[in-house]
Amino acid sequence: MRTFRRATLADLDDVMRVVAEAQAFMRTLNIDQWQDGYPEREILERDVEIGQLYVVEDDGAIAAFAALSLEPEPIYDAIEGAWTLPGPYLTVHRMALDDAHRGGGIAREIIARAFDIARRNGRAVVRADTHPGNRAMRRFLEKQGFTQCGTVRYPVTGGDPLRVAYEAAVLD
Repeated sequence: MRTFRRATLADLDDVMRVVAEAQAFMRTLNIDQWQDGYPEREILERDVEIGQLYVVEDDGAIAAFAALSLEPEPIYDAIEGAWTLPGPYLTVHRMALDDAHRGGGIAREIIARAFDIARRNGRAVVRADTHPGNRAMRRFLEKQGFTQCGTVRYPVTGGDPLRVAYEAAVLD
């Protein structure tokens, strides 16, 4: 049975296991995203403390996580391109699945929950970004109704700072 819930500090060891698996997976695809140690445990602890880190449990084990932020993302103000949907938004950050659950529908469930949370909190838009080389995530977002709007740049310590930015309307 799958459960979607807010993460607790007690979940962080399992979340970090998923981070390590995601980093290794991206390395096999020659994607330099998350290869500089990001996301660090401290970032995920902060996500927990402010209530924006969510986990998906499958039969009691953490299979995936994502930060679903209701706060504006400052990096998005400097988009190279243009957002097309006005209004407040929810941002999907730091989403990862463990190796055993890729292709099993959990990512779709996380995005569906993101839209539910956005709707309940008066957000008209859901936004996300990913590494240009992360073709699987880019295709996934497009299949979920997201439109590519441009690029943003993150101040990363290693690797490509460029991210492809997407948005989708929250429908009633």
